[in-house]
Amino acid sequence: MNPRSKDSRNKPKSYALKLLNYRPRSKKEMLDRLSQKGFNEDQINNTLKFLENAGLMNDELLSRELLRSAAERKLLGRKGIEMFLLKRGIERELISETITGYSREMEKKAASKLVEKKLKILKHYSKNIVNRRLCGMLRRRGFSADIIYKAISSIDKKT
Repeated sequence: MNPRSKDSRNKPKSYALKLLNYRPRSKKEMLDRLSQKGFNEDQINNTLKFLENAGLMNDELLSRELLRSAAERKLLGRKGIEMFLLKRGIERELISETITGYSREMEKKAASKLVEKKLKILKHYSKNIVNRRLCGMLRRRGFSADIIYKAISSIDKKT
């Protein structure tokens, strides 16, 4: 088969569209997946240009959507969101711009919501064990030390 045939030019596009059917992807994610599949550099660049021009791939929109998802569904702290966006292939500069929309109040609410959710599971444990587990969980999700302290001290006030 001739590598210049119309079929070989459409293979990377159809593969990229198939990937986008599953979930939105960043430019880096798409580049990595197309490279893994064995497409050459020209095919990859043409496919990326096609997707961007068609409006099917936009890292700015994706980063805002991922921020919303990470904050509301995953209940991640500021650092956790940064790491989540990095893993999804969003550039650091864009992450910095995007995360400015995530206020400390939003972070406090997420931490409180997560603490309330986990307290239901940990209600049979002693206060020290509960505090230690909540602190570790919040730290792993990327919350800052002062947010963790406020979230844990708020449950101490309630009990």
